[in-house]
Amino acid sequence: MDKFMHQAYEQAKRGQHEGNLPVGSVVVNGGIVIGEGRNRQHQTSDPTTHAELEAIRDASSRTDGKDIIGIFSGATCYTTMMPCPMCAGAIIRFGFTRVVVAEAHSYADSGTKPLMERQGITVDVQKDEQCIELVEAYLKTHPHLSTTMKSPKPTDLKL
Repeated sequence: MDKFMHQAYEQAKRGQHEGNLPVGSVVVNGGIVIGEGRNRQHQTSDPTTHAELEAIRDASSRTDGKDIIGIFSGATCYTTMMPCPMCAGAIIRFGFTRVVVAEAHSYADSGTKPLMERQGITVDVQKDEQCIELVEAYLKTHPHLSTTMKSPKPTDLKL
């Protein structure tokens, strides 16, 4: 696991400790972490507080209002799980060029990898055992989510 994915993994562990699905994300541009985030729905009661969006919000908040959109041009999003359609849309909209995903093994894919690739984004899916173990452990203690996330019913986007 490289240093950026390790930072995303640490965010995921924090999120799990706070009662959330363990997903963490960092935004990197020019070899520098410019934003980090984790799932925070439990704390915020806001269903949009996904790790990737939280990392984007964090990066934006660090700009002091200067070039809020431009900071993402050419950026890489490191995330412990494949982005959902909402997060993939933000990644596309803000001009990321690469997404590195720690694992897409322990849950059903939502079809966002080809969506991002069709927009010219490189998507690198790894098979990180630590992230797989983290998600699997969480799903064992939350069986209602396990059923939803592992559904054999295809959830591919129809775009």
